[in-house]
Amino acid sequence: MKTARLLFLASWLILLVVSALLILGSLASTRMAYFGRDDDLARNVTVEDIRNIGGDEAVKNYRGRRATASTFALGYGALSFLVVLFPYRRAERWAWWALLIAVCASQLLSLGRVLTLRTTLGLGTAGALLAFFLLGLLAGVPRVFFERGERSGLG
Repeated sequence: MKTARLLFLASWLILLVVSALLILGSLASTRMAYFGRDDDLARNVTVEDIRNIGGDEAVKNYRGRRATASTFALGYGALSFLVVLFPYRRAERWAWWALLIAVCASQLLSLGRVLTLRTTLGLGTAGALLAFFLLGLLAGVPRVFFERGERSGLG
């Protein structure tokens, strides 16, 4: 059972670090939406292109969409951080399932951009988030689902 405990330690640490990185990334994106220079807002299309097509209102809408996405990511990151830190660390099964469902649903939908929108922009973030969360969750399977008896030491 020592292996299961070490795997579980790695599991919740991976999940905690990825959640913290999600929080930091979403804070940076939120800052960019509200206070960033126009040059930094878009990669393939300049903000000047957006302004030429739709005027200043289109630029505000673009910033608003970025702010909405980044603040939802911030909430998602904070929630996953707290779920990992408390119930998941106690090896509660519902927390494992909640993280799996939330991550898989959101990130698989995000990866769906390739088929539906025919774009790969942002694909790396969604793929990495899904991969690291699944790695963390898989490392926790032995402790969460198979270990019986007293769960001491890690939670």
